[in-house]
Amino acid sequence: MKKFIVIIVSLLLVSSAEALPSRYDLRDYGFITSVKNQGIPGPCWAFAALGAMESNYLVQHLNTDKRKPDLSELQLAFYTYKGPKPEQNFTPRHSSGTLSLEGNAFKSIAFLSRLSGPTDEKNLPYTTTIAYEQRQALAKKTPESYKRTMRLHDAYFLSGQSTIPVEKRKELIMKHGAIAVSIYSDIFKYRIKGKYFTYFNNSEGTKTDHEVLLAGWDDNFPRDRFSPKPSRNGAWLVKNSWGTMRGHNGGYFWTPYEQFMKGGTAFIAAKNNSRLKHYGYDDLGFCSSINYSWGANVFKISGKREQLKEAAFYTPANNSSYEVYVYSHGKKAPSSPVSGKLLSSVKGVKEFAGYHTVDLPERLLLLNEGEYFSVVLKFSGGFMPVETRINGYSENARVNEKESYFSRDGQTWTDGIKINANPCIKAFTEIF
Repeated sequence: MKKFIVIIVSLLLVSSAEALPSRYDLRDYGFITSVKNQGIPGPCWAFAALGAMESNYLVQHLNTDKRKPDLSELQLAFYTYKGPKPEQNFTPRHSSGTLSLEGNAFKSIAFLSRLSGPTDEKNLPYTTTIAYEQRQALAKKTPESYKRTMRLHDAYFLSGQSTIPVEKRKELIMKHGAIAVSIYSDIFKYRIKGKYFTYFNNSEGTKTDHEVLLAGWDDNFPRDRFSPKPSRNGAWLVKNSWGTMRGHNGGYFWTPYEQFMKGGTAFIAAKNNSRLKHYGYDDLGFCSSINYSWGANVFKISGKREQLKEAAFYTPANNSSYEVYVYSHGKKAPSSPVSGKLLSSVKGVKEFAGYHTVDLPERLLLLNEGEYFSVVLKFSGGFMPVETRINGYSENARVNEKESYFSRDGQTWTDGIKINANPCIKAFTEIF
């Protein structure tokens, strides 16, 4: 019996070692799309987010037609700031051209999680210059008017601290495809060492200004190929968005494990469902957290008949325990989000902080036009992610009476309008 246990343990150790090889390159498996060219400073965040989503789509083998996805960065970059619905537009921090406006993973997730996109590149091709007439025409259309190619199901965050173990980023890449990270990019610090294009620059401390994709690694990449030299061998393979002429082997470069970078966001894709419908008040996504363990949103069915399928929310920390409860309230707006009939509940723990979609267990959660339902969320950590107004970021956030609620005990509820916040809680239905 002891010998049998030893064999099993040995096999597990071998399996664990194989899970993180000394070298890994998503290109070797066809799990990453081609390098693109952003052309101007600014929209790197849109290229990183959609590049990560494309990569995950391939890792999951969702491209049953064997074609690699090609998503529209213009749709994401433009409509994050310039859509016809003010409550969906983030506040630009400067008045430069539309595509030069800054972004990050949180803005990308806010846009994608409300089913505003993504669409195919062919539906809205990328360009670095948009004429006034085109800008006006785009601003009159909604991002939802473009056919959606796939949907965002989850997004996993690594902490923004520099002490993230190398292995954690490797695990995300192997399981979920390329991950978006932020570095400080100085064009004068890139080096060509033989056939290798390398970059190592920690002179700006913890400042970052450029989003790129980690696409693999090599534990034995020689430190001698960097200037200055890091203290040890080992480097990340980085996919940039500066075109195929800038970098090694068509737009890639190597940076050492010691290069300062923030985060590591995996964008988890799902097949598109054109009948899926979004209910949510947090159009600008996760803006802040407030000290409440409970949050709830009350929604009203707008279609003739819809089936409740999923709930979605953000977790503010790793290994967060959550509880989701769904109540029906008939055709009268409820005085409390927990006053109706309990339809469904689900509990669990999420390994990573981030955005998560969960299935609602019961299959026949049917609601008719004009009926109210509520999605109630409890976190064990005591802090609820919210959309709220922040100067220079989310000034267009809109909070209405009798839609959003907060509680510290799950019994006594405070209307979100008194707190000036919406809990980041969504529901998805399927239209019949």
